[in-house]
Amino acid sequence: MKKIAWLLMAWLMAVAVAGADQTAAEPLRVLSLSAAATAVLDQLGVPPVAIDRYGLTAMPGGRALVIGRGEAVSREKLLEWKIQCAVLWYYQQESVERFRAQGIRCEVIPKLRLADYPVLVRRMGELTGRQAAADKLAAGFEAEMAALRAAPAERPVRVYFELYTPWKGAGHESYMGDLIRCAGGRSILPESGLSSPEFVVKAAPEVIFYVEGFGDAAEIAARPGMAAVPAVKKQRIIPVPRKWVVEGVDPAAAIGFLRAGIRDR
Repeated sequence: MKKIAWLLMAWLMAVAVAGADQTAAEPLRVLSLSAAATAVLDQLGVPPVAIDRYGLTAMPGGRALVIGRGEAVSREKLLEWKIQCAVLWYYQQESVERFRAQGIRCEVIPKLRLADYPVLVRRMGELTGRQAAADKLAAGFEAEMAALRAAPAERPVRVYFELYTPWKGAGHESYMGDLIRCAGGRSILPESGLSSPEFVVKAAPEVIFYVEGFGDAAEIAARPGMAAVPAVKKQRIIPVPRKWVVEGVDPAAAIGFLRAGIRDR
Protein backbone atom coordinates (compact mmCIF):
# COMPACT_ATOMS: atom_id res chain seq x y z
CA MET A 1 0.00 0.00 0.00
CA LYS A 2 2.83 2.36 0.85
CA LYS A 3 4.41 1.68 -2.54
CA ILE A 4 1.12 2.38 -4.35
CA ALA A 5 0.64 5.57 -2.34
CA TRP A 6 4.19 6.67 -3.18
CA LEU A 7 3.67 5.99 -6.90
CA LEU A 8 0.39 7.88 -6.84
CA MET A 9 2.08 10.83 -5.13
CA ALA A 10 4.92 10.81 -7.67
CA TRP A 11 2.42 10.73 -10.56
CA LEU A 12 0.43 13.65 -9.12
CA MET A 13 3.63 15.68 -8.69
CA ALA A 14 4.68 14.94 -12.27
CA VAL A 15 1.28 16.06 -13.57
CA ALA A 16 1.49 19.26 -11.51
CA VAL A 17 4.99 20.06 -12.80
CA ALA A 18 3.94 19.36 -16.40
CA GLY A 19 0.95 21.61 -15.98
CA ALA A 20 3.12 24.35 -14.54
CA ASP A 21 5.60 24.04 -17.41
CA GLN A 22 2.78 24.26 -19.95
CA THR A 23 1.39 27.38 -18.26
CA ALA A 24 4.83 28.96 -18.16
CA ALA A 25 5.32 28.20 -21.84
CA GLU A 26 2.13 29.99 -22.84
CA PRO A 27 2.93 33.45 -24.24
CA LEU A 28 1.88 36.44 -22.17
CA ARG A 29 -1.20 38.11 -23.65
CA VAL A 30 -0.03 41.69 -23.98
CA LEU A 31 -1.78 44.92 -24.90
CA SER A 32 0.75 47.51 -26.05
CA LEU A 33 -0.08 51.21 -26.06
CA SER A 34 3.57 52.07 -26.78
CA ALA A 35 4.68 51.90 -30.41
CA ALA A 36 8.28 51.49 -29.22
CA ALA A 37 7.38 48.43 -27.14
CA THR A 38 5.21 47.08 -29.96
CA ALA A 39 8.12 47.23 -32.41
CA VAL A 40 10.51 45.57 -29.95
CA LEU A 41 8.08 42.79 -29.02
CA ASP A 42 7.50 42.08 -32.70
CA GLN A 43 11.26 41.84 -33.32
CA LEU A 44 11.58 39.47 -30.38
CA GLY A 45 9.03 37.14 -31.98
CA VAL A 46 6.36 37.74 -29.32
CA PRO A 47 4.12 40.42 -30.85
CA PRO A 48 1.40 41.89 -28.65
CA VAL A 49 -2.07 40.38 -28.91
CA ALA A 50 -3.58 43.85 -29.12
CA ILE A 51 -2.44 47.39 -29.85
CA ASP A 52 -4.00 50.79 -30.14
CA ARG A 53 -4.45 52.53 -33.47
CA TYR A 54 -1.14 54.38 -33.22
CA GLY A 55 0.67 51.05 -32.91
CA LEU A 56 -0.05 50.33 -36.56
CA THR A 57 2.96 52.50 -37.37
CA ALA A 58 5.19 49.94 -35.67
CA MET A 59 3.28 46.79 -36.58
CA PRO A 60 1.18 47.12 -39.74
CA GLY A 61 -0.64 44.41 -41.63
CA GLY A 62 -3.39 43.45 -39.20
CA ARG A 63 -1.19 41.08 -37.17
CA ALA A 64 -2.62 42.39 -33.89
CA LEU A 65 -6.10 43.35 -32.80
CA VAL A 66 -6.64 47.12 -32.71
CA ILE A 67 -8.85 47.71 -29.67
CA GLY A 68 -8.64 51.43 -29.11
CA ARG A 69 -7.06 54.76 -29.85
CA GLY A 70 -4.60 56.07 -27.32
CA GLU A 71 -6.07 55.43 -23.88
CA ALA A 72 -9.64 54.84 -25.12
CA VAL A 73 -9.57 51.05 -24.74
CA SER A 74 -12.68 48.93 -24.41
CA ARG A 75 -12.98 47.02 -21.10
CA GLU A 76 -15.03 44.39 -22.90
CA LYS A 77 -12.23 43.80 -25.41
CA LEU A 78 -9.71 43.44 -22.61
CA LEU A 79 -11.85 40.70 -21.09
CA GLU A 80 -12.70 39.07 -24.41
CA TRP A 81 -9.05 38.81 -25.45
CA LYS A 82 -7.90 37.81 -21.96
CA ILE A 83 -5.29 40.57 -21.71
CA GLN A 84 -2.85 39.81 -18.88
CA CYS A 85 -0.40 42.69 -19.24
CA ALA A 86 -0.46 46.23 -20.63
CA VAL A 87 2.63 48.12 -21.76
CA LEU A 88 2.10 51.88 -21.58
CA TRP A 89 3.94 55.18 -21.73
CA TYR A 90 4.75 57.08 -18.52
CA TYR A 91 2.13 59.76 -19.27
CA GLN A 92 -0.77 57.27 -19.51
CA GLN A 93 -1.30 57.17 -15.75
CA GLU A 94 -5.10 57.06 -15.88
CA SER A 95 -4.95 53.86 -17.92
CA VAL A 96 -2.34 52.39 -15.60
CA GLU A 97 -4.65 52.88 -12.62
CA ARG A 98 -7.67 51.54 -14.51
CA PHE A 99 -5.88 48.45 -15.80
CA ARG A 100 -4.39 47.63 -12.41
CA ALA A 101 -7.85 47.91 -10.87
CA GLN A 102 -8.93 45.25 -13.36
CA GLY A 103 -6.08 42.96 -12.28
CA ILE A 104 -3.98 43.61 -15.39
CA ARG A 105 -0.24 43.88 -14.89
CA CYS A 106 1.22 47.16 -16.16
CA GLU A 107 4.71 47.80 -17.52
CA VAL A 108 5.27 51.57 -17.66
CA ILE A 109 7.81 52.86 -20.20
CA PRO A 110 9.62 56.06 -19.14
CA LYS A 111 10.44 58.93 -21.48
CA LEU A 112 12.69 57.49 -24.16
CA ARG A 113 16.04 58.77 -25.36
CA LEU A 114 18.24 56.90 -27.79
CA ALA A 115 20.64 55.72 -25.06
CA ASP A 116 17.68 54.09 -23.28
CA TYR A 117 16.73 51.87 -26.23
CA PRO A 118 18.81 48.81 -25.19
CA VAL A 119 17.24 49.06 -21.71
CA LEU A 120 13.78 48.96 -23.28
CA VAL A 121 14.73 45.95 -25.42
CA ARG A 122 16.06 43.97 -22.47
CA ARG A 123 13.07 44.91 -20.34
CA MET A 124 10.70 43.55 -22.99
CA GLY A 125 12.84 40.41 -23.14
CA GLU A 126 12.46 39.88 -19.40
CA LEU A 127 8.73 40.52 -19.59
CA THR A 128 8.18 37.86 -22.24
CA GLY A 129 10.88 35.34 -21.33
CA ARG A 130 12.89 36.18 -24.45
CA GLN A 131 16.03 37.38 -22.69
CA ALA A 132 18.46 35.75 -25.13
CA ALA A 133 16.78 37.30 -28.16
CA ALA A 134 16.63 40.66 -26.39
CA ASP A 135 20.31 40.55 -25.48
CA LYS A 136 21.17 39.82 -29.11
CA LEU A 137 19.00 42.66 -30.42
CA ALA A 138 20.33 45.13 -27.85
CA ALA A 139 23.95 44.10 -28.42
CA GLY A 140 23.55 44.56 -32.17
CA PHE A 141 22.18 48.05 -31.67
CA GLU A 142 24.95 48.95 -29.22
CA ALA A 143 27.56 47.75 -31.73
CA GLU A 144 26.03 49.94 -34.46
CA MET A 145 26.08 52.96 -32.17
CA ALA A 146 29.70 52.26 -31.16
CA ALA A 147 30.69 52.15 -34.83
CA LEU A 148 29.04 55.52 -35.42
CA ARG A 149 30.85 57.03 -32.44
CA ALA A 150 34.17 55.64 -33.69
CA ALA A 151 33.77 57.19 -37.14
CA PRO A 152 36.00 60.20 -37.93
CA ALA A 153 34.46 63.37 -36.53
CA GLU A 154 33.02 65.82 -39.03
CA ARG A 155 31.43 69.20 -38.54
CA PRO A 156 27.78 68.57 -37.59
CA VAL A 157 25.36 69.69 -40.28
CA ARG A 158 22.77 72.23 -39.15
CA VAL A 159 19.35 70.58 -39.27
CA TYR A 160 15.81 71.86 -38.85
CA PHE A 161 13.36 68.99 -38.33
CA GLU A 162 9.79 70.25 -38.49
CA LEU A 163 7.25 68.24 -36.52
CA TYR A 164 3.70 68.15 -37.87
CA THR A 165 3.05 71.90 -37.85
CA PRO A 166 4.85 75.02 -39.18
CA TRP A 167 7.75 76.28 -37.06
CA LYS A 168 7.47 73.47 -34.50
CA GLY A 169 10.72 71.56 -34.51
CA ALA A 170 12.66 68.75 -32.83
CA GLY A 171 15.20 69.98 -30.32
CA HIS A 172 18.77 68.86 -29.78
CA GLU A 173 17.88 67.44 -26.36
CA SER A 174 15.22 64.98 -27.50
CA TYR A 175 14.91 61.50 -28.98
CA MET A 176 14.77 62.94 -32.49
CA GLY A 177 17.71 65.20 -31.65
CA ASP A 178 19.65 62.09 -30.65
CA LEU A 179 18.90 60.49 -34.03
CA ILE A 180 19.98 63.64 -35.87
CA ARG A 181 23.23 63.78 -33.88
CA CYS A 182 24.03 60.12 -34.66
CA ALA A 183 23.29 60.81 -38.33
CA GLY A 184 25.92 63.56 -38.44
CA GLY A 185 23.75 66.59 -37.80
CA ARG A 186 22.73 68.90 -35.01
CA SER A 187 19.31 70.40 -34.49
CA ILE A 188 19.24 74.18 -34.67
CA LEU A 189 16.76 74.15 -31.77
CA PRO A 190 17.98 73.46 -28.23
CA GLU A 191 14.60 72.03 -27.19
CA SER A 192 11.57 70.69 -29.04
CA GLY A 193 8.70 73.08 -29.53
CA LEU A 194 7.54 76.16 -31.40
CA SER A 195 10.11 78.53 -32.74
CA SER A 196 9.93 81.75 -34.71
CA PRO A 197 10.49 82.16 -38.46
CA GLU A 198 13.23 84.66 -37.67
CA PHE A 199 15.10 82.17 -35.48
CA VAL A 200 14.99 79.41 -38.12
CA VAL A 201 16.10 81.73 -40.91
CA LYS A 202 18.94 83.15 -38.81
CA ALA A 203 20.09 79.63 -37.82
CA ALA A 204 20.53 78.86 -41.54
CA PRO A 205 19.81 75.11 -41.56
CA GLU A 206 21.66 73.18 -44.25
CA VAL A 207 19.08 70.38 -44.31
CA ILE A 208 15.39 70.56 -43.52
CA PHE A 209 13.36 67.47 -42.66
CA TYR A 210 9.60 67.31 -42.23
CA VAL A 211 7.14 64.52 -41.46
CA GLU A 212 5.74 62.95 -44.60
CA GLY A 213 2.07 63.84 -44.97
CA PHE A 214 2.36 66.78 -42.56
CA GLY A 215 4.11 69.31 -44.75
CA ASP A 216 5.22 70.22 -48.23
CA ALA A 217 8.68 71.14 -49.49
CA ALA A 218 7.38 73.86 -51.81
CA GLU A 219 5.36 75.45 -49.01
CA ILE A 220 8.34 75.44 -46.64
CA ALA A 221 10.62 76.97 -49.29
CA ALA A 222 8.06 79.69 -50.04
CA ARG A 223 7.80 80.95 -46.46
CA PRO A 224 9.05 84.51 -45.84
CA GLY A 225 12.83 84.66 -45.52
CA MET A 226 13.41 81.00 -46.34
CA ALA A 227 14.81 81.69 -49.80
CA ALA A 228 18.08 82.72 -48.15
CA VAL A 229 18.40 79.48 -46.14
CA PRO A 230 21.10 77.04 -47.43
CA ALA A 231 18.71 74.05 -47.30
CA VAL A 232 16.28 75.88 -49.59
CA LYS A 233 19.00 77.10 -51.94
CA LYS A 234 20.30 73.54 -52.35
CA GLN A 235 16.80 72.00 -52.37
CA ARG A 236 17.57 69.87 -49.33
CA ILE A 237 14.01 69.76 -47.93
CA ILE A 238 13.31 66.09 -47.27
CA PRO A 239 10.13 64.26 -46.19
CA VAL A 240 10.64 61.60 -43.52
CA PRO A 241 8.24 58.62 -43.30
CA ARG A 242 6.15 58.79 -40.13
CA LYS A 243 7.60 55.47 -38.97
CA TRP A 244 11.06 56.95 -38.43
CA VAL A 245 9.66 59.81 -36.34
CA VAL A 246 7.96 57.58 -33.75
CA GLU A 247 10.10 57.11 -30.66
CA GLY A 248 11.76 53.71 -30.43
CA VAL A 249 10.59 52.28 -33.76
CA ASP A 250 13.74 50.83 -35.38
CA PRO A 251 16.08 53.69 -34.42
CA ALA A 252 19.04 52.26 -36.35
CA ALA A 253 17.07 52.37 -39.60
CA ALA A 254 15.83 55.87 -38.76
CA ILE A 255 19.42 57.03 -38.29
CA GLY A 256 20.36 55.48 -41.62
CA PHE A 257 17.56 57.36 -43.37
CA LEU A 258 18.53 60.69 -41.79
CA ARG A 259 22.21 60.08 -42.44
CA ALA A 260 21.57 59.59 -46.15
CA GLY A 261 19.67 62.87 -46.29
CA ILE A 262 22.33 64.76 -44.34
CA ARG A 263 25.26 63.44 -46.34
CA ASP A 264 23.64 64.03 -49.75
CA ARG A 265 23.64 67.77 -49.44
